[in-house]
Amino acid sequence: MSNLQLRLLTAAAGLPLILAVAWIGGWTLALVLAGVGLLAAMEFVHGWLIPSMPIRQVLPQLPTFIIAPAVVAAAHVEPRWVLGGFVFAGLFGLLGYLPTNAIGPRKPYRVYCWCVLYLGILPATFVLVRDVEQGREWFFLGLLSTFAVDTGAYAVGRLIGRHKMAPKISPKKTWEGAAGGIIAGIAAVFALNSLFETGVAASTIWHFAIAVPPAAIIGDLVESWMKRRMGVKDASGLLPGHGGFMDRLDSLLFVFPVLYVFLELRVL
Repeated sequence: MSNLQLRLLTAAAGLPLILAVAWIGGWTLALVLAGVGLLAAMEFVHGWLIPSMPIRQVLPQLPTFIIAPAVVAAAHVEPRWVLGGFVFAGLFGLLGYLPTNAIGPRKPYRVYCWCVLYLGILPATFVLVRDVEQGREWFFLGLLSTFAVDTGAYAVGRLIGRHKMAPKISPKKTWEGAAGGIIAGIAAVFALNSLFETGVAASTIWHFAIAVPPAAIIGDLVESWMKRRMGVKDASGLLPGHGGFMDRLDSLLFVFPVLYVFLELRVL
């Protein structure tokens, strides 16, 4: 199969499943997201520590990086349990950034620290958003508006993109594409807010609308930067034609925390 055929086949199989799980919510969503988080955490640890070896070689380190998906699942039990993720990240960070090797190599601890923050704390907000009042509507609003930013940026960048945004990180991204993503993202938030009848006024949803595009773009750039530092093209080959789970989560990992903070401060 060509790469395009693989992408389409994976999307055809995965997208309906994602939408169905998000529609159901509850423990179904929490456990599926924890499973995705586990695979993404494997990619993260593999990419930062042993990118030249098969990804299965990270399995002996499972007791450490399984904390990230555990934080995601715990968010459905009690939102305050997510704070436990910060505790573990702080402990790993303390061990990883101490100016001594008395406890062994420090880099693995630094990797575990950022793994918990990036793939535990951030995706936990997916569960937190889905669990609020009208959580289904807000979850799909966040999901679809992020897709709108990515699609708008890609389409405009392909058509008229000339000025590189961050050539050393992601050579194909342009300022014209970013502008297209910003316009598409803002328009999508307003349209979806009306379509889903959230009851939030335009004067309030505006705060989230202007925050979505930069959050999505930054998330994409952060993922690209990490892969550059890891020296890999894709996080893994676990999703045929799409790379890895980290490659698919990139923008969403930054949009959903913004959405959750917006809901807590302006809506709930």
